[in-house]
Amino acid sequence: MKKILIGIIIAILSSTIFIGCTSQIQTQEPPKLTITIGEEKLQYVTAKNKWNGELFDMQNAFKNILKEGSKIEPPYIEFGELAVITFENNPPDKFTISDILLDIKGAKKFFTPIISIPFELKDGKCSFEIVKNIETGLDSYWAPNMTYFRGFKMTASWGENQCEYDFIIKTAR
Repeated sequence: MKKILIGIIIAILSSTIFIGCTSQIQTQEPPKLTITIGEEKLQYVTAKNKWNGELFDMQNAFKNILKEGSKIEPPYIEFGELAVITFENNPPDKFTISDILLDIKGAKKFFTPIISIPFELKDGKCSFEIVKNIETGLDSYWAPNMTYFRGFKMTASWGENQCEYDFIIKTAR
C-alpha cells in the first residue's frame, strides 16, 4: 500500500514539474500572429522590449525592413481595405497599434505625434480599416501616383513581458 501511495505522489509531482517546465518554454518567445489586409498575408518582424525580466536593446525594425537586401517587400494597399491581426495563441493582456508615416529609409517622416489606431481585441483578434494618414498633407512635395511608406507598430504585453510586432505597407497620398 505504501508503494502505491509513494508511486501516486511521485506521478503527481512529476506531472506538476512537467507542466511547469513546458509552460515556461511557451513563454520564452513572443506568440506568433497573422496579419492580413484584404487577401494579402503580410510579413512582420518581432522585437522583444522586455522578456522574462531581461531588457532588450531595440533596433529600428522599420529601417531593417526597408534596408537594401531585406527579404520583406511592403505591399501596396488601397484605402478602405481591412487589416486583421490574429494571435495564433496566448493573446496579450494589453495591445496598442500605431500608424507612422516613414521616409524611404524607415525613419519617422515628420516630427508630429504618432497616430494611435482604435480597435477592439476580442478572442485574440482585432481589425481596423486602412485610411489616409493625415500626415501626408504635411508633405510639400507632390508627384502623380506618389506612394508613402506606412509603418505599423503593434506593442503587446503579457504581464511584465512586452514586445513589438512591426510591418510596413505602401499607400497613396
